[in-house]
Amino acid sequence: MNYFGLFFTFMIPGIIIGTMAAVAAKQAADRRRRQAVMARRAAMRAVPRNKLYVCSLQEEAKAA
Repeated sequence: MNYFGLFFTFMIPGIIIGTMAAVAAKQAADRRRRQAVMARRAAMRAVPRNKLYVCSLQEEAKAA
C-alpha cells in the first residue's frame, strides 16, 4: 500500500482545512465578543427616555 500517497492525499489537506476552520471559528467568536462589548458601552452611554426631562411644564409655570 502506498502510505506516502495516502498521507499527502488525505492528511495534509485535512490538517490545512481543519486549521482554516478553527481560525475562522476563532475570528467569528472574537468578532461577536467585540460587538457585545461595543453594544454594552453604547447602552451605558445612552440616556434613558424617562430621564430626559427632569421637571414638568406645570412646575416650570409655577416657577416663572
